[in-house]
Amino acid sequence: MNTDIDYMQIAEGDKEFIKVFENFVNGGVSSTEKIGMAMTAMHRYLQQQAFKVFIGYMKALAHNYRKGRYDDRNEWASRLAAEAYGHLVESNLIFDPDFSNL
Repeated sequence: MNTDIDYMQIAEGDKEFIKVFENFVNGGVSSTEKIGMAMTAMHRYLQQQAFKVFIGYMKALAHNYRKGRYDDRNEWASRLAAEAYGHLVESNLIFDPDFSNL
């Protein structure tokens, strides 16, 4: 699925994180809710950084949804991301003029 990202421009450490996270989710998650709750015990800075990663992911899903770049397997996540991200943009909590024009 095209997400308008040039993967050659992503740092190697970031690529490694994506692979580790993908492997963890595919075989190591027993409760996403409990993991999310446990992450609130992380240091404040790490919470901020984790949330920035989440917002980046949500932005990509939202843009893809608005462009019709999703399928039945990820329609729920993409639509939910588009709704939530759109609300953040409309509430001026996130500045993304491109999103409104999609």
